[in-house]
Amino acid sequence: MDRIVSLCGVNLPVKFHRILERYGDNSVAMWDVGIAEAVDQIVDLRAQVVDDIHLYTMNNPYISKRIHEVVRPLFVLK
Repeated sequence: MDRIVSLCGVNLPVKFHRILERYGDNSVAMWDVGIAEAVDQIVDLRAQVVDDIHLYTMNNPYISKRIHEVVRPLFVLK
């Protein structure tokens, strides 16, 4: 992660550093944290009236399914 960040020349938010420190050695926890972060971003985008979301889940159907299960009600037409 540090190498990618240095190549991009970006700074990671403090929250992300804390997540890595706490869960970085636990791949299942990191997946869950990533899913939670994606859901938070999607909820925020929907609140801003964004209608379409494209997920990059590295072809991982588990992650796509979990995110879809949580955010699906946000996209139900009235």
